[in-house]
Amino acid sequence: MGADAVPVSVMTAFFGVVGVVLPFIVAKGPNRGWLLAYMHQMNPLIGPQLVNTTVIALQYLWDHNLVLNVSEKLDSLLESPLT
Repeated sequence: MGADAVPVSVMTAFFGVVGVVLPFIVAKGPNRGWLLAYMHQMNPLIGPQLVNTTVIALQYLWDHNLVLNVSEKLDSLLESPLT
């Protein structure tokens, strides 16, 4: 199931015009960066980079428990019934 070259080329050319040519045509203003912001939210290539302490804090806030040892977490997961 490969993609044909024509549709891929047409879409690439369209978004090339939208991303390269239109920013030079659009008037400068406070909402000029909408395309870049929209396209990054639509299909992010890189997820958030979190520090380990942030992940632990989020786990504590979301799960209301603090497990610093991975083996304790695995044991508790194995003992809990599947839902």
